Amino acid sequence: MGTTLALPSFRSRRGLRLPALLAVAALSLSSGLLAAVPTASADTDPCAPGGNPIVCENSKPGTSPLVWDIEGAGDPSIQGFATQMSVDAGDSLAFKIDTDARAYTVDIFRTGWYGGLGARRIDSVTPSASLPQHQPECAWAEPVELVDCGSWAVSATWNVPANAVSGVYVALLTRQDTGGQSHITFVVRDDGSTSDMVFQTADTTWQAYNTYGGSSFYSGGANERAYKLSYNRPFATRGLANGRDFYFSAEYAMVRFLEQNGYDVTYIAGADTHRDGARLLDHDVFLSVGHDEYWSGPQRAAVEQARDAGVHLAFFAGNEMYWRTRWEPSVAGPATAYRTLVSYKETWSRTKIDPSSEWTGTWRDPRYAGEAAGANDPENGTIGTLYMVNYSDLPLTVPAEEGDLRFWRHTGLDALPAGSSAVLADHTVGYESNEDVDNGFRPEGLIRMSKTVGDVPEYLQDFGNEVAPGSTTHTITLYKAPSGALVFSAGTVQWAWGLDQKHDGNGAPADDRMRQATVNLFADMGVQPGSLAAGITPATRTTDTTGPTTTIQSPPAQQSYRGGAAVTVSGTATDAGGRVAGVEVSLDGGATWHPAEGRSSWQYTGRVYGSGPVQLRARAVDDSANIGPAASRGVQVTCPCTVYGDTPGGKPSGDSSAVELGLRFVAAADGYVSGVRFHKTAANTGVHHGTLWSASGAQLARVEFTGESATGWQEAAFTTPVPVVEGEAYVVSYTAPNGGYTTTPWAFQSLGRDAGPLTVPGGFAAAPAGVYGTAGTVPTQSWDNAAYYVDPVFTFTDDSPLVATAHAPVPGEVSVALDTPLRITFSKNAVASSVQFAVTDGAGNSVPGTVSYDAPSRTATFTPSAPWAGFAEHTAVVTAQSAEGTPLTDGGTWSFRTVRPPSATCPCGIYADTVVPDLAAAPDPDAVVLGMRFSPRVDGEVTGMQLWKSTQIQGPFLATLWGPEGQVLAQTTVTDPVPQGWQDITFDSPVDVVAGREYTVGYRAPSGHYPATLGVLGAPATVGDLATPQNAGVYVYGSGRPTTTTSTSYLVDVQFEPAPAAPVVVSRTPASGGADVATDTNVSVTVSQPLAAGATLTLTGPGNQAVPGSLSVSGATATLNPTAALQPGTTYTARFTGSGVDGGAVAPTTWSFTTRTASGDCPCLIFGGDVPPVASADDGAAVELGTRFSVTRDGEIGAVRFYRGPANTGAHTVTLWSDAGAPLATADAPAGGSEGWQTVPLPTPVDVTAGSTYVVSYLAPHGGYAAGAGYFAQPRTLGPLTTPVDAGRYAYGGGFPQYSWDSTGYWVEPVFTD
Repeated sequence: MGTTLALPSFRSRRGLRLPALLAVAALSLSSGLLAAVPTASADTDPCAPGGNPIVCENSKPGTSPLVWDIEGAGDPSIQGFATQMSVDAGDSLAFKIDTDARAYTVDIFRTGWYGGLGARRIDSVTPSASLPQHQPECAWAEPVELVDCGSWAVSATWNVPANAVSGVYVALLTRQDTGGQSHITFVVRDDGSTSDMVFQTADTTWQAYNTYGGSSFYSGGANERAYKLSYNRPFATRGLANGRDFYFSAEYAMVRFLEQNGYDVTYIAGADTHRDGARLLDHDVFLSVGHDEYWSGPQRAAVEQARDAGVHLAFFAGNEMYWRTRWEPSVAGPATAYRTLVSYKETWSRTKIDPSSEWTGTWRDPRYAGEAAGANDPENGTIGTLYMVNYSDLPLTVPAEEGDLRFWRHTGLDALPAGSSAVLADHTVGYESNEDVDNGFRPEGLIRMSKTVGDVPEYLQDFGNEVAPGSTTHTITLYKAPSGALVFSAGTVQWAWGLDQKHDGNGAPADDRMRQATVNLFADMGVQPGSLAAGITPATRTTDTTGPTTTIQSPPAQQSYRGGAAVTVSGTATDAGGRVAGVEVSLDGGATWHPAEGRSSWQYTGRVYGSGPVQLRARAVDDSANIGPAASRGVQVTCPCTVYGDTPGGKPSGDSSAVELGLRFVAAADGYVSGVRFHKTAANTGVHHGTLWSASGAQLARVEFTGESATGWQEAAFTTPVPVVEGEAYVVSYTAPNGGYTTTPWAFQSLGRDAGPLTVPGGFAAAPAGVYGTAGTVPTQSWDNAAYYVDPVFTFTDDSPLVATAHAPVPGEVSVALDTPLRITFSKNAVASSVQFAVTDGAGNSVPGTVSYDAPSRTATFTPSAPWAGFAEHTAVVTAQSAEGTPLTDGGTWSFRTVRPPSATCPCGIYADTVVPDLAAAPDPDAVVLGMRFSPRVDGEVTGMQLWKSTQIQGPFLATLWGPEGQVLAQTTVTDPVPQGWQDITFDSPVDVVAGREYTVGYRAPSGHYPATLGVLGAPATVGDLATPQNAGVYVYGSGRPTTTTSTSYLVDVQFEPAPAAPVVVSRTPASGGADVATDTNVSVTVSQPLAAGATLTLTGPGNQAVPGSLSVSGATATLNPTAALQPGTTYTARFTGSGVDGGAVAPTTWSFTTRTASGDCPCLIFGGDVPPVASADDGAAVELGTRFSVTRDGEIGAVRFYRGPANTGAHTVTLWSDAGAPLATADAPAGGSEGWQTVPLPTPVDVTAGSTYVVSYLAPHGGYAAGAGYFAQPRTLGPLTTPVDAGRYAYGGGFPQYSWDSTGYWVEPVFTD
C-alpha cells in the first residue's frame, strides 16, 4: 500500500555492495547457502542439450557485486530506461539514456545465483548516439501528473541473443569521466519456453513508487499523486525507503534461491501476463513475489484461468493484487502499447474519477463501482489472504499445532512441544502483510500453516482509506482449486528474506526451515530443483488424495433455534494419509463455509437463519489440501426471525444528535413483522420508538420501547403484527433521541444478507440498506451504507392478542362534539357479530345506539341514538373476539367528556369549544412558540387562555400573554394537560387590557407537532368584543415572543372579560337571603374597583335598630365588624353606599340575612351562611344545577333555595327529585328577584323519609350560576341533612341533574322541617 515518499536524493544506502574485505569473506563461505548439490553426477555437463537452462546458466562464473551493483538508484547524472519492460530472446531492446557524459559504457548483466555473486556479465553495448547526447524535456500531462520521457532519442541498442536465458537483467551504465553508474532493469522472456515455473516481476509496483520526474502513485502536485505513470522513465525506486519496493529487495532474494536450487524458471513482466496470459498454461507453477501490488483486470483473469486449468499459484508476496490498474499507450515519442500504467486510485478519491468505465481503485472496494467495472472483487478470492497491515515487522512464527503439517516436513518443527512455537527469521512478516479473512470471498478448503500475532502501527480499517493501530494475526495459507491446482499465499512482502540474506533492506540470515518449506511446497506442486542446495532435504510430491473424515458431536439432532440465534457446532476430525489441517462449517446447508477453531477437535459459532429444517455441515481439510466429505446434522429453525440475530452491535458512533436509524429489507416470504429491535450502548439514552415503513414511506406500525436494559439488544412488539408480502421492500427503524447508536460503515456495500425469510440487498447496484433520517420520520438518507443494528422481527403467523390500537375520541379527550360517533380499531380482524358496545354517561345511564364494523380497517363504530349529554363524562366498554376465538384483552374501555354547550357570557374568546383543527399534529418536531394577535374593542381583563391539544403534542407548555411592546404580562406553565381537546389555562392574576391595543397570546410547544388550520386568520375579523388583524397567526422557532405572521391558526385563544361600565357590587358576606349565619360573622361588600373615601356600610336588626361596629375599607372591600355577637335566630338588614376611585357611584345595595338559631332547630339547610366563591359562573348556557342529599329523620321539604348571582337572569324553576330522577315537586321562582338567596316555596310540602336520598335543583336558563369548586370533596352533615362526595350535580339543557364536576357545589338546597 505504502505512503507518500519524497523525491530521491540518489544518496541512499549502498545497494548490495560490501566493503571489499567483507565481500571476499562472504564469497569464500562454503555454507549451505553458497554450495549447491547437483541432482546429476558431478561429471554431467549442466549445459548439455535438453538440460535445465537455469542450472547451466548458474554454472558459469558470476561477476562480483563490486562490479555490477550500484548504490540506490545510481548517479543522477546518467539515467536511462529500456523501451520495453520485457523483451523476448532474439529480439532487440533499445535504451534511452540522459547524461552529459562524453563517454560511457553499457554492460549487460543477468541476475541470478552464480555461486552467490548474484549476477553475470552477458554482453556490452556501444552507445549509438553522438556524445554528449542532450535529451529533450520529458512530456508533462498536468491533469493526471504523467511524466513521459518517450521523446528521448535512442542511445544504444542491445540485440538480445536468441539463446539468452530468461531472467531479470540490468544494463549497467558507467561514465568514463566520473565513474558515475546507474542501472536499467528489464526482463528477458523466453516465449517458447515450457519451463516448470514462470516468475512474474512486480514491475508495476516498481513504477507505482517511482518518483522520477516528480510524481508517483503516492506523491505529486495538485492531485497529491499521479493518475498515470509512464514506463518511459528511469527507475528512481531503488533509492527510496531502502529499495523495499524494487526488484533488489524480496524478488531478488527469491531469484537467488530459485536459481541456487536450479529450478527451471522463466521470467515475465506484469504486462506480459495481461497481454499474453494464455502462455501461463505452458508452465506448472506461476510465481508472484515480493510487493506485487498493482494488477490489471486481464492480468488477474489470466492467472485465475491458469489456476482453473491446473496451473499452481505461489504468492510469495504481501499486499499483492491490491490496486486495480489498466494500460494505455505512451504519450511521448512513438505511441507504444503497455507503456502507461493507469490507476486513479479511486478508493482514495472516494468516488469514480477515472474517465474509463473500468474501476481503478482497490480490488476489494465495492463503494463506487460495480463488479462489471472490476470493483468488489477482494483479492483473497484468488490468493487466499487479504492485505490488512501497512508496516509490520515480525518474525514468521509456527506453533506446534501447525509445525506437524506437511508443509513443514524435514524442518524439525514437527517435534515442537505441545503449546510451544518456533520463531523463524526476523522481518519475514512485513513490511506489509496479509491475513486470512472470512469475508464471503474466502476460498473453500483454505488451510493455515503458521500463526504470527503482533501489534502493528497501521491496521487497515476499511477498503483502503483508513488505518489505525491494531493487532494482526498473520498466517500462511494453502488451498486446492477444483482443477487440482494448489494456491499458496505467504501473505507477506518479505518471505524471500528468509530464503536468502542478500537483498536490499536490513534482513536477517536466511532460515533453513523456510528454505526447506519452500522446496516442500514446490515438490507438492510437482516441481523439483535441478541443483538442490546443501542442507535442504529432497522432498517428494504428496500421494495423499483422500480428505479427512469429520464427525459432528454438537448440537443434538433436531435441536430448535430461533432464526438468527447463535449456534455452536463442534466435533472431531481424523485423517488417514496425513494430518487434519483445518475444518470448515456451513450453517446453511453448504451454501457458505467458514473456518472453525481447532483441527482434530474443533468448534465453530455462527448464526443460523431460515425457517424449518436446516442442515448444519462440517468438513475437514488435510495438509495436502484435500477436502473430505461433509458430515451433516439437521436442526430446526423457527421464527420469530431477525436479520442480525445475536450479532453484537458495531462501534459506538460518537454522535449525540437525535436521529432515525433504519434498515431497508425485503420479505423473502409472506408473513408478519411483529416488532422491532435495536442494539443499544450506554450512550444511547432517552425514549426510543421503533417503526415499520412501507417502501414508499408510509408508516405501517410504531411502538415505544419499555423496560430497556442498559446495553445490548432491545426488542418491542407492535400492537398489531404487520402483514408483509414476499418480494416487497420495507424499512424498519428506531429513534435514537440522543444519538449514541452503534454502526458499521459499508456493511452492505460488498454483500447483502440472506437471513431466511428476510433478505437485505447488497452490492453496488442495490439501494443502500443502511439508512438514516430526521428523528421520527422515515429514514431515506445513507452514509457509507452503514449498518445501524436495527432489525425487523418476522413471524409466519399472527398469534398476537386482540387489542385495541386506536380510539376516537381518544381516551381522556375533552370538548367532544355532541354528535361524535365512537370508533375503536382492533389489532387484527374481529368477528363482526362479536363486537358489542356498552356506553354509559357519568350518572351510570346506558346510552343507546347502533354498532357497525368495517373489516378492511378493523374498525367498529358506535353511533348514539341521540346527541350526547353536554359537558358530561361518558365511558365505553367494548367486547369482541378474533377469528381464532381470542377475546379483546386490552384497550376495550375508555372515557371522554363532551363539550360544554355554547355560552353568551364572558370570559370571551375567538373560538367556540366545538372548533377542531384541520391538522391535529403538524409533522414538525422542532420547538416552536405559537400564538395569535388580538385587540380588545373595549377595556377589560385577560383572565387566561386556551389551546387545542392533541395526543401527539408533548409538554410542558409555557403559556404567555405579551403586551403591545412585547413585554410579558402574564405567564404560567401547564404540566398536566388534557390528553386531547381544548385546554383551559388561568393566569395567576387577571391582566388589565386597553381597547384598541394589540396583544399576543401564545404557548411554547417544546417538541413541535402542533395543531394547525391553514388560512383561517388571513383576513381581519371581529368576534364580540375581540378583533384579530390580518394574518393574526404568529410563531417563532425556539423560544421568545412569536412575531412571524401567518394566516394559519394554531388554535390558541384568549379568555377576555370586559370591564363593567360602572363599579358594581361583586360579592356580599353574608349572602343576601342567607340563613343559618354564624352570630360572630362580619359583614362585607366587595365592588368591581377600589373604593373611594366616604363608603358606608350599616347593619340593623329588629325594629330597625342599628348594630354598633367598626367600618374598615381595604381596596375594593368594605367590612363592618360588629362590636358584639349578633342575636341568634334573628334577621338583619345590611345597607351599603359608596363610589369607585374613578368617581362612579355604586348603586345603593340593601340585603338581609338570618342568623343561626340557638337551639339548632329546623328549618335546616345545607349551605347556610356560606358565600359562593363564584357568584355567577362564566357560563351562559342553560343548565340545571342541583344538590344530592339524604335525611336522617322523617320530615318535609317545604321550599327550595338557590343563590342568584348578577348574571343568573331569566325565569327559574325549582324541582325536588327522587334519587331515581322522578320529579316530586316543582315551582317557579318569582320573576325579578334581587341578587342573593332566593327561597321558592313548593306548592305542597313533600314528605321525606329517613335514610332516603333526594336531589333538589333549579334551572338557570342563562347560566351565570353560583359555584364553588371542591365544596363537596368530602361528605358533609348538617343536622338531619347529609351530602355525599360530589353532591353537586348538573345537566345542561335542564332535566334531572346527574353529572358532577370537580366536586363543585352549586348553592341550591332544600328547606327541611320536622
